[in-house]
Amino acid sequence: MTRSSRAWLAAGLLVVGFAGCRAAPGPEVEAARLASLRKIYDDLHGRLEKAVAQDPLAQRVFADRGQVVVAIRSGLIEELAGAVTQRYLDRVSINLTSVEARDEAAIHKDTFLGRMKVGEWAVDIDIADLRISLEAGKPKVSLRPEDRVEIELPVDVKESEGRVGIHFSWDSKSLAKLVCKDFDLTRDLRGRVLPQRHVLSGALRIGSAGDSFTLTPVFPDRKIPLKVDLTPASWETVEAALRTQNTADRCGTLMKPDNLVARLRELAAKGVKVGIPESIFRVVRLPAHLEQAVKIGDRTINLTVKSEGLTVLPQSLWTSVSAHVREVAPSAP
Repeated sequence: MTRSSRAWLAAGLLVVGFAGCRAAPGPEVEAARLASLRKIYDDLHGRLEKAVAQDPLAQRVFADRGQVVVAIRSGLIEELAGAVTQRYLDRVSINLTSVEARDEAAIHKDTFLGRMKVGEWAVDIDIADLRISLEAGKPKVSLRPEDRVEIELPVDVKESEGRVGIHFSWDSKSLAKLVCKDFDLTRDLRGRVLPQRHVLSGALRIGSAGDSFTLTPVFPDRKIPLKVDLTPASWETVEAALRTQNTADRCGTLMKPDNLVARLRELAAKGVKVGIPESIFRVVRLPAHLEQAVKIGDRTINLTVKSEGLTVLPQSLWTSVSAHVREVAPSAP
């Protein structure tokens, strides 16, 4: 090392030594610093209290008994609720056995005694053996206070075919009873469900059960107007059966078979109300409890996180949790 280098090294050490020997701040300086920090703290705390007093949501958050409050954006909740709802009716098959529909009407005619009721007809349709397949589309979902997620679920019905029974009856009235006979017709036919789309409206009610969150489906009206039809061969059978009554002594001229067939087609197009079984809509439970053991040296620490409640708002869902730390006593050797 050269003489100049040693001189620079000595100067540097001297500077460090003087820096290390700088006197600590006195009590007066420290007290002034603490007073300044206290003033800043009081100012910020006052501004926070004022802001909380003007914000209902912030008031609810601070009033919550949980130690941690978490906000979840509405998009995630809606995506979860949509996925759950879509699974309810995704590729579901329903047996329509014993589903019934009925239509009836009275026929009036002008006579020399005035307008009179000459008869009443009625038709009963019984779906004896027919299954339908449902497929759910993408639901429309929206959060609603205080605990609901509203759902509009499109449901597609696939075309299918099965056995349908039709019973037709004619009951003559007044003077027509003297010349016309009552009759009943029953036919076993082939029917089909037309491809169609319906929308089910309901909601998922969000609840907290301590260890879990629950999504409870609420669909008060689970019925859909199912549009049905007969096969072409079955319609021919119905028309032929009604025309056998188109004689003077059987009052076919009064009831007009062609008009009745048209009325039956209207009834089929209107559809029959079919209820979706309540058993399909099940309560979904999501875990809201976490327990984790951590080993530190020879000590075991248990951390437990538990939900304390939740609140649904139009833009988000708030949930609060409490955390507990507990040391587990070591087991005996």
